[in-house]
Amino acid sequence: MGFTKLKLFCRMAVVSLLVILFLLACSSGPRVQKRVLDTPEHHTYSGFKLLKKGYIFDADREFKLALQLDSQYSSAHLGMGLIYGKEKKFELALDSMCSARDDAKTEEEKALAFVGFMRLYIMRGEAGWLNKVRERFYDALHYKKELPEAYYYMGVAYKKANRWYRAKNAFKKVLEINKGLVVESKEELKTLGQSEQ
Repeated sequence: MGFTKLKLFCRMAVVSLLVILFLLACSSGPRVQKRVLDTPEHHTYSGFKLLKKGYIFDADREFKLALQLDSQYSSAHLGMGLIYGKEKKFELALDSMCSARDDAKTEEEKALAFVGFMRLYIMRGEAGWLNKVRERFYDALHYKKELPEAYYYMGVAYKKANRWYRAKNAFKKVLEINKGLVVESKEELKTLGQSEQ
C-alpha cells in the first residue's frame, strides 16, 4: 500500500511540475534578449536606417522588436509614430509620439519626441500645421538648445510653406551646429538656391 501511495504522489508531482512549466512558457511577459544585437537600441537604430531608405515594412518590424524587449523605449515609439504618419494613420501616429514623449528618459529624447510631432504635422498638412510645427520646435529647443533635427525639420516646414528666407536660416543653423543632418541641409540649401532663380 505504501508503494502505491508513493507512486501516486510522484505522478501528481510530475503533472504539477508540467502544468507549472506550461504556464510559465505561455506567459506574455517581455521577450527575452537572444543575441548581443538583440537590444532595443540596435533594433531602433536599424529601424531608422531602414525607414530612411524607404523600407517601411522592415522598419516597422525592427521598431516592434525593440518594443517587445522594452515597451517603454522612447525612440522605438518615435519610429512607430513616423511609420504610422507615412501610412496616413495620424491618430495612431500621434499616440505613438505621445508615448515617445512620455517615456523619454533624457532631455534629448524628450526633444526628439517633439521633433517627431513636428514631422507628423508637416506630413499631415492640415489647417494651422505651420503654427503647430513652430510650437513643437520651441518645445524641442526648451529641452535641447542645439538640436540639429529641430532646425532641419523647421527648415523643411518653412520650405513647404514657401518661406524661403526662414528655411535657409534654419538649414544654415544645422550647418553651424554641425552635429548631424549636415549633408541633408546642404542639399536643401542647394535646392533653395535654385528655386530663387
